[in-house]
Amino acid sequence: MTASIVFLVIGFAVLLYSGDCLVRGALAAAYKSNVSPLLVGIVIVGFGTSMPEFLIGVQAASSGYSGLAHGNIIGSNIANIFLVLALPALIFPIATDAHRMRITAFFMLCCTAAWIGVTMFFGLTQIVGMVFLVILAIYAVLAWMIDREDRTEDTKEEIAIMNTPAWRMTMLILIGLIGLPLGARFLVDGGITLGKELNASERIVGLTLLAFGSSLPELGAAVAAAMRKQSDVAMGNIIGACIFNILGVGGVVGVLGPREMLSPEFTAFSNWAMALAAILVTLVIFAKRRVGVATGIIFLALYGTYLLGLVNNWSFEGVGDMIIVPSAQTPIPD
Repeated sequence: MTASIVFLVIGFAVLLYSGDCLVRGALAAAYKSNVSPLLVGIVIVGFGTSMPEFLIGVQAASSGYSGLAHGNIIGSNIANIFLVLALPALIFPIATDAHRMRITAFFMLCCTAAWIGVTMFFGLTQIVGMVFLVILAIYAVLAWMIDREDRTEDTKEEIAIMNTPAWRMTMLILIGLIGLPLGARFLVDGGITLGKELNASERIVGLTLLAFGSSLPELGAAVAAAMRKQSDVAMGNIIGACIFNILGVGGVVGVLGPREMLSPEFTAFSNWAMALAAILVTLVIFAKRRVGVATGIIFLALYGTYLLGLVNNWSFEGVGDMIIVPSAQTPIPD
C-alpha cells in the first residue's frame, strides 16, 4: 500500500506542476495574440487543464479499465463545479456576466444531457465516441472564430504574462506536454493498485481519487484566476473543462474502450449528481449572479453530500418505480 500511495503522491505532484506550466505557457501565447479572456478560459485553460483527465482516460481505456475512465469523467465534472468552482469563490467572488457565457453554459448543459442519454440508452460505443470528438472540434473552431478578439482592457497581470520571453513560454508548454502523460501514468497505476488493495471497484476509484487528483490543475488555475480577479478565465476554465471531459475524454474513451452499457454505479447515481451540478451552475450564470461565499458553501455541502451518497451506495434507479408502480397496483374498490 505504501508504494501505491507514493505513486499517487508523485502523480498528483507531477500533474499539478505540469498543468500549471502548460496553462501559464498557453496564457502567454494567447495574450500575445489578443484573445478574449473567456475564450482563453474555455479553450486554452479549460481544455489545457483537462489534459490529465484526457491522458488518464486514454491510459485506462487502452489498458482495459474503461470503468476507471468513465468514473474519472463523471467525477471530475462533479468536482469541477461543486469543489473547484466553490473554493476560489471563497477567496474572491466570481462574476458570471461575461460576453457569451450564457451560450457556453447552455452548451455545457446540452453536453451533460447528451452524456446521460447516450450512456443510459446506447452505451459509450465507438460511433458515439467519434460523434463526440467531431462535435468538440466543431465547437472549438466556432468558439475561436466567433469570440477571438479581446474586448477588455489588459490588466497588470495580463501585461506581465504578455511580456513572458518566447523561450520561457516554449519551455513552460514543453514541460506541461511532457509532464502530464508522466503524471497520468503514475496516477493510474497507483490508483488501480490502491483500489485492489482496498477492495474498492475501479469505478469508485475513478469517481473519487482520480477525479479529485486530475481536477487539481483546474483548481490551481481557478484559484490563481480568482486571486487575480479574472472571473472570465476562472469560470471559462470550469465550463471548458466540463465540455472537454464529456466530448474529448468521453469521445476518446468510447473509441478506445467502447462499452455497450455503463455500470449502474454511474447511471443510477453519479450521472444525476453531474446533471444537478451542471443545472445549478447554468442557472447561476443565466441569473448573472456572482459565485460568492454563500454559493461556494452550498456547492461544497452538495459535494460532501455526493461523497456521502457514493459511500452509502445511494441510487435513484428505483425512484420512478416508487412513484409509478404503487399507484398502478392500487386495488380497484368493489
